[in-house]
Amino acid sequence: MRPLSDKDVNLSRTGNAALLRKVNESAVLKLLREEGPMARSEIARHSRLSAPTITRITASLIDSGLVLEREAGSSTGGRPPTLLEFNASAGSVIGVYIGQQMTGALANLSGKVLARRTSDSVAGDRGVEELVALVTELMEQAEAQGLRVRGVAVGAPSIVLYPQGVVVWSPTLGWQNLPLKRILEEQLGVPVLIENEVNLIALGESWRGAGRGLDNLVCISLGEGIGSGLILNGRLYRGAGSAAGEIGYMIPSERYLGQKYDTFGCMEGLAGSLGIIQRARARINAGERTSLRESSGNGKEPKPLTVGAILSAARQGDALAAAVVAETIDYLTLAIANLASLIAPERIIISGELAEYADLFIEPIQNRLNGLIPHMPDIVVSELRLDAVIFGAVAAALRETSDALFVQPSQV
Repeated sequence: MRPLSDKDVNLSRTGNAALLRKVNESAVLKLLREEGPMARSEIARHSRLSAPTITRITASLIDSGLVLEREAGSSTGGRPPTLLEFNASAGSVIGVYIGQQMTGALANLSGKVLARRTSDSVAGDRGVEELVALVTELMEQAEAQGLRVRGVAVGAPSIVLYPQGVVVWSPTLGWQNLPLKRILEEQLGVPVLIENEVNLIALGESWRGAGRGLDNLVCISLGEGIGSGLILNGRLYRGAGSAAGEIGYMIPSERYLGQKYDTFGCMEGLAGSLGIIQRARARINAGERTSLRESSGNGKEPKPLTVGAILSAARQGDALAAAVVAETIDYLTLAIANLASLIAPERIIISGELAEYADLFIEPIQNRLNGLIPHMPDIVVSELRLDAVIFGAVAAALRETSDALFVQPSQV
């Protein structure tokens, strides 16, 4: 546990006593979570807070149920000290990721996943009904284990207005200006946070994955869409209209100016999975030789393509697939170069549905970037893969429902 930073100390100078108290509570709770049971005197020594402050903070945390007193530890003389420990069973949270499938996880207050549920993602009103059903089933699991659900966080493939929880436009789900937070809170009866899925990836990797310990990082999700989640100076950055990080709308050259993009943005239309398939199909139809061409009865029509088949063929040396991948790498390098030049992250994490093929992208992108930008970030693949959104949703739900649960509550 680090001592309170200069940033934390500066909070006291603003006179915002309530915010300072929350930060100090979260620092104490983080210490108990990570270091185990401790006496109040140990907490004061590690945190560099005064004994009266520790007494007030621990009393508040005990009243909330987040901290328990346990039997006394060993004594070096005199009365043995009472030990305090974090109570991970003081409640639970639910995190949900809506991708090609809808996946939800029930977790305790340490983030330990206790149950998972998966169902098909479907569009329109039925998709909302499926989401409610999935969360309800997880809430029943929590009740069966005697755990109160403190809140729910949902990662949606869309710009999401924060904190209103309005899904602005999700082409894959057909949700437009959908007040999902209000709908879910009315039906579930618990606090709900709706967030852009890539922002949750960034939170998840920052908490449990490849971004641990970093204050400036970018998570790029590659799939049908392309987006990025930004953690800047230790905080999740959303930007105006909660639209920061939408690199799928970057323009790779002037030839694309003046065009309108009603569904996917220009960059994701080229380098997202649908763009990869479209460019491969165009080459096949133009007669290029490839292992991807398997004839139907008349020997002329290629079989339906998947992005996985194209990327796997590129790994195996197929010339057509390799050319399509090289074009994709060029587009992604343009996006990453612009992003890295603008915000200079310490690390860029590749995540999303195409992360399993990151070996095709990372080294060529690094080679193209060498000497091109002022600061070269690390570029790595996600450690959590598709679970990044789940862990991010859990982290967001924890932060949203208790000011004391994380030492950096402003990240959400």
